[in-house]
This record gives sequence, structure tokens and C-alpha cells, in this order.
Amino acid sequence: MTRDSGGGPHITNTAVDCTADYLIQIGILEGDLNVTLSVGQPPPDDDAPLAAAERRLARSLLLRWRAEADAWDMADPEPLPVRWTPSRRVASAGEYVPVGSGADTIAGTFLRLRPRRRLVVLGSAGSGKTVLSVLLTLELLARRLTQGENDVPVPLVLSLESWDTRRQSLTEWLVDRLRQDHPGLPPVDGVHPARRLVLERRVLPVLDGLDELPGHRRAEVLHALNAGLGGTGDAVLVSRTAEYERLDQEGKGLRHATVIESLPLRPDEVADYLRRARPPARAAVWGRLLETLRTKPSAPVAWALTSPLMVWLVRRTYERHPADPGELADGERFPTRDAVEAHLLDRIVSAAFPPRPPDPGRLHPPRSWDAERAGAWLSYLALLLSRREESELAWWRLYTAPLPRLLAGPALLVTGILLSLVIKAGMSGYAEDAVLGDLSVTLYVSGGVIFAALARSVTASWFGQRLAEPRRSANPLLFIGALRSLDRHTRVGPLVRLAALGGGPALVVLLLFLYVFVTPDPVLVWFSVGGVLPVLLMIVYAAPADTVDAATPDELLRGEQSALVTTLTLVAPLIGAGAGAFFWLGRGSGDWGAAVGAWAGASATLVLLSPWSRWVLAKCSLAATGRVPWSLMTFLKDARTAGLLQLAGGTYRFRNRRLQEHFAGRRAQERGSASPGPGATAVPALLQSRDVTVERTADHYRLRGRSRRLPLAHWAVFGTIMGVFVVRFSVSGQWQDPAVWPVLLVWPFIGVVITVTGFLLPPRRLELELTRDGVTSVIGRRRVSYAWRHVEEITVRRAIVRGRDARFYALQVRLLAGAPRPPRRSRMGEGWFFVLPLGFSPRVDPQLGAALADFGGSRWTASSGGR
Repeated sequence: MTRDSGGGPHITNTAVDCTADYLIQIGILEGDLNVTLSVGQPPPDDDAPLAAAERRLARSLLLRWRAEADAWDMADPEPLPVRWTPSRRVASAGEYVPVGSGADTIAGTFLRLRPRRRLVVLGSAGSGKTVLSVLLTLELLARRLTQGENDVPVPLVLSLESWDTRRQSLTEWLVDRLRQDHPGLPPVDGVHPARRLVLERRVLPVLDGLDELPGHRRAEVLHALNAGLGGTGDAVLVSRTAEYERLDQEGKGLRHATVIESLPLRPDEVADYLRRARPPARAAVWGRLLETLRTKPSAPVAWALTSPLMVWLVRRTYERHPADPGELADGERFPTRDAVEAHLLDRIVSAAFPPRPPDPGRLHPPRSWDAERAGAWLSYLALLLSRREESELAWWRLYTAPLPRLLAGPALLVTGILLSLVIKAGMSGYAEDAVLGDLSVTLYVSGGVIFAALARSVTASWFGQRLAEPRRSANPLLFIGALRSLDRHTRVGPLVRLAALGGGPALVVLLLFLYVFVTPDPVLVWFSVGGVLPVLLMIVYAAPADTVDAATPDELLRGEQSALVTTLTLVAPLIGAGAGAFFWLGRGSGDWGAAVGAWAGASATLVLLSPWSRWVLAKCSLAATGRVPWSLMTFLKDARTAGLLQLAGGTYRFRNRRLQEHFAGRRAQERGSASPGPGATAVPALLQSRDVTVERTADHYRLRGRSRRLPLAHWAVFGTIMGVFVVRFSVSGQWQDPAVWPVLLVWPFIGVVITVTGFLLPPRRLELELTRDGVTSVIGRRRVSYAWRHVEEITVRRAIVRGRDARFYALQVRLLAGAPRPPRRSRMGEGWFFVLPLGFSPRVDPQLGAALADFGGSRWTASSGGR
């Protein structure tokens, strides 16, 4: 306020960026009142575009998970009454549990966690932990979108199988998944908003599948998760109880987390839920079952329906006429809980693949599969696994089924003959001008087959048994990464690796130097370009993939296809170029026929002997006979989405062991054959002999016997030789010569002679002695001993002889670091050493198992049938 020239006050009020609705001047006005209003632009809201992207993401996820919940009847007519409690089996479970969490919703419990929102949801198979995580996701999204709680993060449900912790941090993985799964989010500052959403902690990772990971990866994932969350990050982790409890006891659990366990459903709650969920027109039919649940909580059906999985099966199985749910209350027909569950499991396939199209709003909607045929396919796969005493279904091992193995030779021969006709038609013009006619084409193709077989044999010596596994996704430009993968999977020593990888390129340079400056012999060029260099590239780009650490089986299949294309575009052309250079340099004129013929022969060999060709043979032969569907990988993916299968690294396995045994038993019954139950024990071949004697005292156990040999390991070598010979015989066109056909019988004849001769030899002595000091075995004249102080673990595993699967099981030990190593012939690979052969089953006689547990203590681990 100032005074004007007349002595009166001059009042000035200035409002800049003011939000006031009224201006009140208090006092006596003597003069003019001047009000100056300066209107400016409001400060820009930098978070508005990001908030819009966040709302778009939340709406998309809400629609998606509503479709998933509807597919599983999780919220029809209301959410299943799954309860939980703070875990008492995990050390830190109750540290941050708020009072009264047992009666609150899962989202309310999570949002009240302090000082961090970290929740671990545990439970057994089928106990409802996945239902809890989905209900948590839906409620958080509903609070965010419909109740206006903007401080609620957007839950992002992810499977841990897709996180490669060695390559990506938690932040980078979340950013990458947001970009891949939600590419249509509105951009912020011209770029995808994924990074800002993650860095500003606007998304909540809800991580499932920890128990589906291999054992060593679980600890790695939790370590990376703890590092990525830091001290303030929030997360939800879902796992089976046993797997997480083991990690927590080792101090590897999720830090600062609240741990809850899903509780079994109560019969009265299940009765109320089914009463509301049943079709109104069928109320009378459901009356008997509901009455049993309310009045007889100890009935077998009441115990069976404590699992959300079984409740879902009851709904799906008995929702339509003429199915009668009251039959489950029949105590004479279903006297035990297992009987009820077995009856419901018989109908799990029809429940998982309903005869109606899936909701298009689901993320990965399964195809419409015929339930009866789908059950038959799953039963065959389960029986195949049970016969092998395995639980992992790997697509690259499907060729070991009886039918593909039986058809391998004929299929290889027929395919080679067809290829020879194509090669002959393509090179007919060259054959007419060549001096030797068709024989010249035969020689060139045979040369390509031989050089490619040489490269493959060297690669087999380098990688051993793992050459039958899918190869890593090969990128010729990422040569250093290929070298690292090569070094990680090799079975040769460091000196051999150094000599091969260092001396191989030096040999190529030396041979070319000799040709240019010493003697112009074209053989030097042929040997270097068409021989040594293809072998080196074959080794580098044929490294097996990390099948255990792989994200999905589909990625492994794509990696094998990529590696096959890489070898065809690098290895085979070099073999052809070497042959063409030899004739061109020797004759002084171009000879494209030699190059094309050698390339064709090498390409045929690399394709026909690859894991991909074995996979195609297995899938086509089994699909043609109705054992599996033609689109097998799609079916397995849909079965996993439906909850019948789960992922184990790069392989599938049934949801639990009981489900696998159920399907396998049903297949065996359909075929009229007996199937051993889960408790059956296959007696080792050694203990089946009549000459076996067992001596047992408090400090001594000795097993003595004699066993005949049954040599089978040579068939792996002979099989490779026969495969190469069949490819060369058929692709080169030699099949047209009748005199060559008898040669095909030579290798099988030699293999049979070796096997029969070994079996007819006198039985060899076998002994196993266990004491408090160690274990000793005697096989014929060979004796080997291991002191317990040097043994880390003793178990039964598949025997690996010189890098190849010997097709039988043996007692093996793993030694501690620094322990004396036995002779080289006892090495089984991966740090294991041979003790005693036991036969064709991994199961151990109970008496022998008890002795191993007594003398070996915690070192003894009962085998589950794996390698």
C-alpha cells in the first residue's frame, strides 16, 4: 500500500496463479482500489501420460484375469472360500503378519503389510495357492480401477521360468516382459512406458512357478529377487511348501517377507459353495452330497473335497444331467478318500478340456481338444515315463519310444532314397557330360557324406551323450557366446580343448600357407577348407542347450532348428567348397558338380542325423498311430494351461506324481497289462540270481553273487555307424546296386554277436561290502574302494560309459573336493564314479537300501529314476 499525490492511499492487490474464489479487502478505502490478476498456465503434470498408461495396463489385466477366473470357475457364483494362515514351518513367517489376517481378504492382508509389502503364498499341490494369487490380483485391480485407490500397485503375474537370472536383472526382466506382453500401451515421452512403470514401482510382480524350477535355479532366482527388490521393493511369491521350506532353512528365502499357507477347505464351506454354484434345476440331485458334507465331516468325500482342485472337478463333472453327485456319498462304492479322488481324476481331462470354445479374452486360450482322445494321449505319455522310471517329458527323448526306434532304420533308408532321386534329377545334366556319368555324382555325394560324418563324429567325441540333446540357438555373429557354450558342455579335458580350438585354426592357416608358398597341392585346400574348418565350426555351433535352465520347450525346439540352419549354411557349404576347390585347382577349370554333390551329401547327413529329425520321426510315427496328436507341442502347452502339466525347465511333467501314475495305470488297464503301483519295488538284476548271499552284522554288510554280462553299450556306437552308412548308401544312389544291400546286415550282425557272446560268457563275480569306514565293490577281478570321509553322496543313477548312456542303472558315488580319484574307467561323468551295476531299474531292494542308509547315513539318497 502506498499513498498517491493527493495524500490518499493507493491500494494494489496482485494475484498470480491464485486459486482463491473471492478477494476480501479489510479496512477503510480512501481512493481507488486496483486489483491486478495475473493468470498463468498451471504447472505441467508430468505423470499424466504415465498414469494413463498405468490405467490402460490395469484395465487390460483386469479383463484378462477375469477371463482366467471364469475359465476355472473361481468366482462363479462367488470366489471359492480359500483360507490361509501364517506359516509355522518357515522361520520368518509371522514377523510381519498383521492381527486378524485370517478373516481379512487376501488383498487387505497384503496392503496392510508393514514396513514392506512382500508376501509368500505356500501350499501343497491342489491346495489353492494359485487361486489365492489370482484372487489377490483381481481384488488389487478392482480396488485400483473401481474404488479409486491410486496407491495400489498394478499386479503383474509372471512365471519365473521365463527369467534368466544370469542374463537379466529383475528390473530388466520386468521391463522386457511388459514390452512383450503389452506392446500397445500409450507411449510416454515417445517411448514405451515399461521402464518408468518398473523403476517407479507402479507394478507389483506376482511370481509363480518357483517349485517348477530345477533345484539349483530356485536358489539363484531367490538371490536375484532379493537383490532386485532391495530394501523397499514389493513382491508376491507363490510356491509349494516343501520346496520353499527347504530354501528358507538354508537361509535363501525371500527376505522381510510374510509367509502364509493355504488351509484345507472345510466341509461346511464347501457345501455352502456348491449349493450356490449348482444349477437351480438340479437342486434335488445335489441334496445327498451336500447333506453328507454338512453332517459327516469325516466321510471320505468330505476329506477329498478339502482340495480346491477336487471341488472344481466335482462342479465340472456333475453340472449336467444325468450325472449324479450323490454317488460320491456312497461309502461302499467309495470307502476311502483315495477312491473318491481317483474317481474324480478319471474325469479331469473332460473338465480341463470342456466342449466349448475358450474365452477370446484369455492370454493363451487353449484349443478345443476332444476329451477322450486327449485322455488317451496323456495316458500314453504317462505310461512311457513310468516305464522309464522318469517324470520329465522331453520332446528330444520321445524318439526312444519303441515305435520310433523300430522305424528309425527304415525311415532313414526311405528318406535317403527319396533324396537321392532329387539329387540325381537336379544333377542329371552334369552326369551326362561327366566322364563317369552317374558314378561321378555318387562319388561326390559320398564324399560329402563322409566329411559330414567325420565332423559329426568329432563333435560326438567332444560332447558325448549330450549330442542327442537339442542344441543352443546358434547365431553365427555371436561367436564368443558360442565358444562359451562349447566350453561349458564339453567332456574333453582343458588341454584337448586348447589344442583343438587353438591348433585347429592354426592348422588351417598352415595348410593354406603351404599351398600358396610351398607346394600347390589341391589336397591341402580340400583338407583345410572342406575338412578341418567344418569340424571346428560343427563343434562350435553344435553345443547343447541348457535344457534344465531353458525357459520353455518351445524355445529349445526353436534353438535346435536355428542350430540346424546354421550348420547347413556354414558347415555343409564349406564341405562343398572344399570338394569344388580340389577339382577346380587340380583341373584348372570350374567343377560345380563336385561342390553341389558334396554339399548335398553333407546337408543330408547333418539333417537326417540331427535331434530335429529324430523329433520329427517320433512325432509323425506316434501321431500316425494315434498315440499323440499331430500338433503335440501345442497340445502340451494347452495341457499345461489347463493345469494337467507343469514346466520343469525345458521339459514338461505331470502336475504331480500321483496324476502321472493315475494316467499310466489307466493306459495299462486299457491294454490289459498289469502296472506296478507306486510302492512296487523292482528287484535289481544282481539280487535275482540264485547264487546271491547276504551277510549282515551291526558293523558289516556284504552282498555276494554272480551275474551274466549283457553288453549293450556298443549298440550306441554301432547305431551311429549304421546311421551314417545308411545315409551314404541311400543318398549317394548305391541302393540301386543289389550287391551292396548285404553290407547293411554286417553291422547288426556284429552287434548281435557281441551281445550274445557276452551273455554266454561265464558269470562274473560281483560283491558289495559296506562298513563303517567305507564301501568296496568287486566286479570280476577289479576292486574299487571309497572311504566315507571322501564321499559326498551315494545313490543309484544311469550308468554313463565313455560319455554314452549304457542303458542300465548302477550304484554310484560323488566324491568331495580333494578326495583321491579312482581309475579313469570308473568315471561316470558329472563328478560321479561307478560302484556296482544293479540292473535296468533304479529302484533298490529294501534290504540293500536299509544297509546303505545305515552305513552311508545322510550320504545315501534314494533314486527317483533320473540321471
